[in-house]
Amino acid sequence: MSNHAVYVTGHRAMAFGEAEMPEVGDTDLLIRMKYCGVCGSDVHFYQHGEPEFPDVYPFILGHEGAGEVIGVGAAVTSHKLGDRVCIEPGIPCRTCEWCASGRYNLCPDVVFPSAPRAHGILRDYVAHPAELCFKLPGSMSLEEGALIEPLAVAMQATREAGARVGQSAVILGSGCIGLVTLLALRALGLRRIALVDLHEIRLAKARELGAWETVNAAEVDPVAEVKRLFDGIGPDLVFETAGSTMTASQTIPMAKRGGTIMIVGNVVGQTPVDFQMATNKELTIRTSFRYRNIYPATIEAVATGLIDLKSIISRHYALRDAPQAFEDCIEQKATMVKAVIRFGGQDERS
Repeated sequence: MSNHAVYVTGHRAMAFGEAEMPEVGDTDLLIRMKYCGVCGSDVHFYQHGEPEFPDVYPFILGHEGAGEVIGVGAAVTSHKLGDRVCIEPGIPCRTCEWCASGRYNLCPDVVFPSAPRAHGILRDYVAHPAELCFKLPGSMSLEEGALIEPLAVAMQATREAGARVGQSAVILGSGCIGLVTLLALRALGLRRIALVDLHEIRLAKARELGAWETVNAAEVDPVAEVKRLFDGIGPDLVFETAGSTMTASQTIPMAKRGGTIMIVGNVVGQTPVDFQMATNKELTIRTSFRYRNIYPATIEAVATGLIDLKSIISRHYALRDAPQAFEDCIEQKATMVKAVIRFGGQDERS
């Protein structure tokens, strides 16, 4: 079999080639990939590279995936040929103190596809540990399965923030992670949820998905406007999903006294933090990194109709058009919530 793959070969450059067929260990599954979501971290690598790994090219991106099981390791009893699965990408060591305590997302030796030097899943065939491959119920498509990964980020963040019915929340950033955080909060029963962004077209999408209010930070002072919307005192929960030092610095003045701040975005660089204000308000400041032990609940939320994952998809691309997908994610950033790449020309329900 040929294992067709999409390689990043340099700055904003991609090429098609052949990858080696993966070795399938006793506890692994061999998966024929069907769908792969395009993550912002993958787009960042495509656009800017990774200074720590200048020699990593050619490199395969992609970690949001779902496909069909076509091979089963000798020791695997949980899966069978033909199963439709989504992939939890990070492979932890399972022996360090963080893995032993159940916080395997913090494993320092995790192997994460699409993070150098572990090739990603933008290839026809991938081997992956069976315990990190989750069966999809009949009510879910493989396309939805590929988007379980970003939704898991939001499910983890809302769980760690302690979100519950009756609370109010603001989400800074209405890109993919901001919008799935909105969906996750609504699934938990929260209704007073505001979204803040610089692009009106993204805020329109947030309103379409059920945002109670939206704030255009290009037109008004977002801190003052958020506090005004929430009775002059701010919301119970503030989620930073934009990955900006500016929005990160706005979280403390926005939050209600006794409230909780959850940092979800990848905030690169030093952020000014007013600890005196945080102390005066007795705020809880938390962070959330990827996810752990959350895939089953995330799948159930989609399968039972609590969350409509297809609502975040902006555009589909065939595998041969993967370079265009990445370019569109850069050039059409304001309108592109989630690009999804299809393998093999199958329809959406396969």
